[in-house]
Amino acid sequence: MDEVPYPELLERTSAAAAGAPPPDSEAEAAALARFQSFFENMTSERVRTEIAGVYAEDALLYDTLALHEGLDHIRPYFEATAERAAGVRVAILDILRKENDFYVRWSMEIDWSAFKKGKTTRSYGMSHLRFNQEGRVVLHFDFWDSAQGFFEHLPVIGRLIRAVKRRVAK
Repeated sequence: MDEVPYPELLERTSAAAAGAPPPDSEAEAAALARFQSFFENMTSERVRTEIAGVYAEDALLYDTLALHEGLDHIRPYFEATAERAAGVRVAILDILRKENDFYVRWSMEIDWSAFKKGKTTRSYGMSHLRFNQEGRVVLHFDFWDSAQGFFEHLPVIGRLIRAVKRRVAK
């Protein structure tokens, strides 16, 4: 995908988001709690058992690496992510709601088992979320530095990215 279709994804999820849980309601608190709990300590088992309660069947997920459309594509993506890492932990730092849009600031720690055994990385980002009337995510659009949070830790490309960053910084 060459261009991130953010405006298109907003349009595609606007009708479902119009039915989001009311502000300060128990339904809103439950939806946010499910999302937070899912990412607190992601394992492939938790993905298999909990994802259908967090994401809608037609959910859209863009994490700066790829666009995944529908639960049938999101589930295996998160399962593979959890399996490649010894641990994935996301801490929700704060949440802002504006109408039917939620902006979630987070920090993520990943223990890299597939690339750098024993190496834990931390990155920070924000997610734009939209929920449907059942309190399930219909849009999850991440904003984070995937070079720092992922690509710099790959064996060959990581060295190249770090070298480019050093040159640009001079």
